[in-house]
Amino acid sequence: MNSDTPTKAAIGLYFWLLLFEGALRKWLFPQWSDVLFVIRDPVVIAIYLFALRARLFPGRPAVMVLWVLATFSLAFALTGDSPFMVTLFGLRTNYLHLPLVFVMAQALDRRDVIHYGRWFILFSVPMLVLMMVQFNSEPDAWVNVGVGGTELGQLRGAMGRIRPPGTFSFISGVVSYFAFMMSFVIYGWVQRGTYSVPMKLIGSVMVLAALPVSISRSLALALLIVALFGAVVVARDVRRIPSYLGPAAAFAALALLAADTIYVEAFLTRWDEAVTAGGGGFYENVVSRIIDQFTQPFELAAGAPIFGHGIGLGTVAGARLSTGKYTFLLSESELARIVLELGPMLGFAFIGWRVWLAALLVVKSWGTFLKEGDSLAWLLAGATFLSVLIGQWGPATSLGFAVFGAGLTLAALNPPADETMDVSEGEQELAEDTPPT
Repeated sequence: MNSDTPTKAAIGLYFWLLLFEGALRKWLFPQWSDVLFVIRDPVVIAIYLFALRARLFPGRPAVMVLWVLATFSLAFALTGDSPFMVTLFGLRTNYLHLPLVFVMAQALDRRDVIHYGRWFILFSVPMLVLMMVQFNSEPDAWVNVGVGGTELGQLRGAMGRIRPPGTFSFISGVVSYFAFMMSFVIYGWVQRGTYSVPMKLIGSVMVLAALPVSISRSLALALLIVALFGAVVVARDVRRIPSYLGPAAAFAALALLAADTIYVEAFLTRWDEAVTAGGGGFYENVVSRIIDQFTQPFELAAGAPIFGHGIGLGTVAGARLSTGKYTFLLSESELARIVLELGPMLGFAFIGWRVWLAALLVVKSWGTFLKEGDSLAWLLAGATFLSVLIGQWGPATSLGFAVFGAGLTLAALNPPADETMDVSEGEQELAEDTPPT
């Protein structure tokens, strides 16, 4: 692992634009919303230039495969009649930001990742306050406008409330943000000395409060996955479980006290409406939808053009460029979109690359946890792998969190160059007792 100050600074700018991109598009410069949609594109190009100068740009086979896929995607698109601007947007969506994952793995180390975690936790306080204001405001209030300043531009939640997006363009940003924040909070509790006790308490309360305020089932699923990854960490050293009982009891009591609030009522109402929509039940409206994410590509592949409909055409932005309407022209499911855009052969190749990256995050982070006893990468993988695997990359915020989260996960595998991270007594014993893999 190497480091380079300009590269790190540009990565930091990418992070802050990821957090404030929605605020710029909704409130500060709504008239430039379309331009600001790609505001991080020149930043990521600058990161690559800095990385090349510092010899940090990865030449690994995974990046070479991306170049090959991008070349064939362009060639396939040129055989059809998809608008060229849509093709350019599709190439940018699928491929431009992905090398950043490996640049971050070269430029950052575990200490840098922990530093980002502090900002995740600290920024969650104003984020949650803003979400509560949005929740308690009318859907057509200024604070709830959509990108471009459009009224009623946010998704409906329940009981006449919108799903508050905070500083992001839509609720998907909140889902990704608090999933990552929960990873850092859990790491703070299991890795003593990482964050102060007040910071860990604040982070824990913010995560607990964000769930009902968000009125989002997706956030519930994301937090559940991170919690399961955290449970694995705790289970690896059962001797430390008693030390977590006090904080766990305090947060359980806080959850009970919050049970009668309007936020919890709205969340439960939204859940009930979603589960019973169309006369179906939990399996039809929840489980089946998750399974369909993986089965649809195979069902649609037989009827898809061999060269696809054209890269970018399946995204909402691509649809707007080609038809002027905000809609999904091909499929709302991400994996189905890829197959329909690129065709079965190239589509499944790109899906395979995403599967490989998601598996890399989980397998390498697990191996580091077993060998060194440090769980940071493992917990971040819990917040990242699903967005890498099936997350929608058409929305700029979703793509940004998938890429940035994967980069943080791989960077967390790098110990600081000039010091050894302090490991808690229980984790040190675990690392010594566990054979290397």
